[in-house]
Amino acid sequence: MKIIKKAWQHYCDWLDEMGLTPENKRCCVPLDERAQKALRAEQQPDNATDNKKANK
Repeated sequence: MKIIKKAWQHYCDWLDEMGLTPENKRCCVPLDERAQKALRAEQQPDNATDNKKANK
């Protein structure tokens, strides 16, 4: 078990060193086009909701 924990810590340190933090989804796999579109949509502010609030 000690070997696994040491290897896992080394892997986590490597991810942090590469900038692959939880905020950056810690993913080494390139996203396909569909996943990239979904991620962009998730990151964009919801203008429709903002406009409704402004009109009230």
